[in-house]
Amino acid sequence: KGSEGSDSKKKSFNSGAEGSDSKKDRFIVVSFADATLVLSVGESVEEVGKESGFLTNSPTLACSALGDDGALCQVHPAGVRHILRGNAKQWHCPGLKRIECASANRYQIIVALAGGEVIYFELDPMSQNLKQCGSKDLKADVCCLDVGTISTGRNRSMFAAVGCRDQTVRIVGLTSDKLLVQLSSIALKSRPQSVSLVKWSNAKAGDTEELELVIGLDDGSSQRSVVDTVTGTISTSSATRFLGTRPVSVSKVSLGSNVATLMLSSRPWIGRHDNTSGKYMMAPLSYVPLDHGCSFCSDMIREGIVATAGNTLRILSIDSTAIEGGEEEAFNAQRVNLRYTPRQMTLLSLAQDASAANNGKRKVVIAVAESDVNEYGLDAKKAMGIDEEGRHSSAKKDDGDAMDMDDDSDNEGGGEEEDDEGDEEKEAKKTVIRGPIPSGKGNWGSCVRILDPANQCATLDCVEMGRNEAALCCASVRFHSKGRESFLAIGVVAGMTMHPLKQIGSYILLYRVESGGNLKLLHRTTVDDGPILALAHFEGRLLAGVGNSLRLYEMGKRQLLRKCELRGLPTYVKTLQTVGDRAFVGDMIQSIRIIRYEASHNRLVAIASDLCPRMIVCQEMLDWNTVAVGDKFGCISILRLPEAAETSALDLSGTGSLWDSSKADMTPRMELLAQYYVGEVVTGITRSTLVAGGSDSLIYVTVSGRVAALVPLASRDDVEFYEQLESSLRTQAVRP
Repeated sequence: KGSEGSDSKKKSFNSGAEGSDSKKDRFIVVSFADATLVLSVGESVEEVGKESGFLTNSPTLACSALGDDGALCQVHPAGVRHILRGNAKQWHCPGLKRIECASANRYQIIVALAGGEVIYFELDPMSQNLKQCGSKDLKADVCCLDVGTISTGRNRSMFAAVGCRDQTVRIVGLTSDKLLVQLSSIALKSRPQSVSLVKWSNAKAGDTEELELVIGLDDGSSQRSVVDTVTGTISTSSATRFLGTRPVSVSKVSLGSNVATLMLSSRPWIGRHDNTSGKYMMAPLSYVPLDHGCSFCSDMIREGIVATAGNTLRILSIDSTAIEGGEEEAFNAQRVNLRYTPRQMTLLSLAQDASAANNGKRKVVIAVAESDVNEYGLDAKKAMGIDEEGRHSSAKKDDGDAMDMDDDSDNEGGGEEEDDEGDEEKEAKKTVIRGPIPSGKGNWGSCVRILDPANQCATLDCVEMGRNEAALCCASVRFHSKGRESFLAIGVVAGMTMHPLKQIGSYILLYRVESGGNLKLLHRTTVDDGPILALAHFEGRLLAGVGNSLRLYEMGKRQLLRKCELRGLPTYVKTLQTVGDRAFVGDMIQSIRIIRYEASHNRLVAIASDLCPRMIVCQEMLDWNTVAVGDKFGCISILRLPEAAETSALDLSGTGSLWDSSKADMTPRMELLAQYYVGEVVTGITRSTLVAGGSDSLIYVTVSGRVAALVPLASRDDVEFYEQLESSLRTQAVRP
């Protein structure tokens, strides 16, 4: 245990035949750099010492059950240990050589010594003793091994996979006539980290047994090839996939009574073959990164995984139906019940404590601004006797105006009927019913919620806004005058009506998020000239869209201090995004404008605008000059700033340029690169990668709840192909 922080390797093994459903794992063996920890599996997991027969003062490279009489084997750097009925027999390495890697199954053990020598052992079925069958020098250092699994009706695996440091993987024979003879090899683009020979039954081909070679590489990718079950020849066609930034560790696990592959990189992955179609499916696990893992079976968990993550040992199980690829299982979702409709959310990073802040470790939480129109606030609902979920509280059940009900007539003979109620009826009764609707205009209910994404999106704090106040936007801002601390800015309007669009007042609330996730109000700043619909962090200050003006604020002791302002925007500032000294401003009707901040003159200058009117709903920056926008008519447009546009930018702040600024053609126009009609209102859009190491895609969501992605075409050949395909579909496809 003293070397818990060192590099550890973990294996678990069965007490009987490998893959037998009647046998359960007896021990969990955790290997450290200089020691071995043995845990006994029963009603609880307990540590055992030398009574297990294992050598605990040396690391364990491989371990397994041997034969059918409860024997065990342990491979350590100095040799191979055979444990039978409490007695241990030892095979020592010749000379000063040491074992670098090993693999074992029920009847076979293969080890690789330093320098590239491979030694093969078999269990004698008569004497139940291990015997050395042969050895061979491969002329290359070996970095990983796998002896494979034993097929039904056989007593040995026919092949073994050997990964070498010369970036090759070799298949060697284990039969008596081709013992350790190289049958085939495959060249890799990187050094192999781990190999695994996986056997699976192909139901589509009449339950024939197929053999597959899965390789984990040092560059974070995995490679999968088919191996001939008779000759051991590796197929020339291989499937490669990038999994993460760490070297990939591969191990065999059981999932849905079938063999699956657990691949561990910067995130864990599961791969398996579909029983009916034979198609290979891979899916990432929605779990913390794991260091090592292997299969686990006990009375409580029939198909599980025991793994290490940091300095913790974890036992987990996987839902096999989630790998089938159904629409409902396409994403891993955490459901969070909100009080009102979410308007905007932002990420906040906060230091957990002083030591964590010094080490650069920061906790990330999600801030959500919620609000609903024609809705009473929480305090007003409680005063009317309605709880947070919209139900009348028990205190209002004795209302004199309520209708009297005959309890005897309702309960007569109804006990059995209530017990027979279906789950759907019970769930329908739990449906949240909205409370009474206010009679007047300008009534709002709103709150700000802090969620912890690392703890199943648990609510850390929820602050209710004042009477008829609505939180419409939020942003995380770091003021240069306050160092690296993140503050939460909330844009709030009071008594806002839609027709006509007006409000009683507008405010910017500034909160400090404490280490526990609680919100602490610092100050409240009153603003004028319209509602606050967009906020953004901008060069150590807060940029706010107030009505048809853009304002830059600095943090003061009692309120935010206005530093500069840009007036005269067409309608209302709807969206804001910043990069460097630029701000991409989305207008509610007149599309996108690019604003530049000149620090020497402390002013905001418009450098480009879009000529086409677009009712902007959301936007996402793609690079320094390009932005993607979604409008109310279901279109996604890609706009780019033309070259040399900054040099011809208009200065709208000086009085001398008042005459020039009135000319609409003086502002440079943004170029339309692409436009795609979605068919419904796009409510949110972001840029992200769908798989690790893949190219960026535009992921968007719509008002009906659809999640989709737009993938860019990387080459000219792809563009020409799809242009020809589109043209052919328009001319040749039969229209309904």
